[in-house]
Amino acid sequence: MSRVIDEHRLYLSDRNRLCAYERALAEVVRPGDVVVDLASGTGILGMLACRAGAARVYAIEMDGIAGLARELARANRFGDRLVVVKEHSTAATLPERADVLVSDQIGRFGLEASIVELVADARARLLKPDARLIPCAVELVVAPVRHPRLFRRIEFWSRRPAGFDYEPARGIAANTGYPARLSADHLLGPASPLLTIDLTKDAPDTLTEQASMTIAETGCLHGIGGWFSARLSPSVTVTNSPLARDRIRRRQVFLPVDRAVTVSAGDVVDVRMQLRPAELMYAWDVTVRRDSGPPVRFRHSTFAGMLLDPADLRRTAPGYRPRLTPRGVARLTVLSLCDGVRTLSDIEAEVQGRHPELFASRGDAAAFVAEVVTRYSSDAD
Repeated sequence: MSRVIDEHRLYLSDRNRLCAYERALAEVVRPGDVVVDLASGTGILGMLACRAGAARVYAIEMDGIAGLARELARANRFGDRLVVVKEHSTAATLPERADVLVSDQIGRFGLEASIVELVADARARLLKPDARLIPCAVELVVAPVRHPRLFRRIEFWSRRPAGFDYEPARGIAANTGYPARLSADHLLGPASPLLTIDLTKDAPDTLTEQASMTIAETGCLHGIGGWFSARLSPSVTVTNSPLARDRIRRRQVFLPVDRAVTVSAGDVVDVRMQLRPAELMYAWDVTVRRDSGPPVRFRHSTFAGMLLDPADLRRTAPGYRPRLTPRGVARLTVLSLCDGVRTLSDIEAEVQGRHPELFASRGDAAAFVAEVVTRYSSDAD
């Protein structure tokens, strides 16, 4: 079974998610509306929009599942109203502007799936000025968390695997956000709203907000838990909060602190976060304030959790003079041959002939050409 298909099976089996979107679409879509289903996957939200009365739906999906979405639309008798556009939404063009945008690019903590950038681009190019958005706003929520099992992932790097010093890797692990299945038992105190992103307006490049949370019970603070609450329509909200009975089946995020801290009821945990949605970068500063003793402070960022090779960084310097690798030259050959005249068979033969050191067989050349052509070519007029 395709793992992509199985991933979408999980999406489709999430009854709370589907019911929420169905109710929101029924509330927002008006008869005759044109709808954009952004990053549509199997096209489920687009088909729900058709059921709600949309005259046309443009289901934009860049991956191979777009072909399945076309088949599903036909199988459900929406083939005349649901048009699948196989393209990344930021490169897609449509014959008309839409009245409604629907998407589920919310991720676990609201931003990981690039919803801010994708919706901003769609508003500018694909939607009418007064278009309605589903969701229209996303609230990010944080809470103090104990999670010894996840925290052991950070501590692992201090245990000298096979007797070697792996401490440099610990800093990377401590600056990484982890998918987590949080429950109410993981929370050391009440959750707090951090910020709300209004998707109907342009957002600044950097979002900076802070929240303070009071510890409710003695325990060990391992980090900060985060999740979202998205406003789909005036009366419909969807969330992955571990505290919500009708939460959708989606994990939350765990942002660790560098070392575990024992906290007691009445202690205060301050969190200051900087988020750069376009780069998918988070920074979280955590301060634990207690009645006795000085505050304990931690500073973390996903930038510090990146695996950055100095050689790769040198290649990004303004003064660097890049030179193509042999495979880069072969890719350039493929692109130069995609002239709308040559057949794929012609291109494969030419590439193998020009680059015999890379492609020992016609099959090797065909696989390479297919990877380039499927990504960068379009149908000839």
